[in-house]
Amino acid sequence: MALPAFTVTCAYPGSSSASSARNLSQAILGKIVWQEAPSTGVASTNVAAEVSDIQGQAIFRVRAAADSWLSVGASPNSAGSVRVPIPANTDVDVYAEPGDKFMWQAA
Repeated sequence: MALPAFTVTCAYPGSSSASSARNLSQAILGKIVWQEAPSTGVASTNVAAEVSDIQGQAIFRVRAAADSWLSVGASPNSAGSVRVPIPANTDVDVYAEPGDKFMWQAA
């Protein structure tokens, strides 16, 4: 089964053992909240998770099959000027504010 053209995973980075240990964690996913693979130019249905006293701030981990653009915010616009380039077949982590959505567009 082939992977979708674009996937986003919302998760908390690093360890959840103690807030003081988070800064010692490796850059790996900790608690995964959700995963979504929407069509291009469509805002996500899921939103970024709330900041957690134990887990910290959520991230969007993004992976695309082809070079793409990502926009994150309350009303994301992947064709706008505020966006992040996502190189093909590369994981990119973007911190998200609670309630943020994302939208992507092929480059």
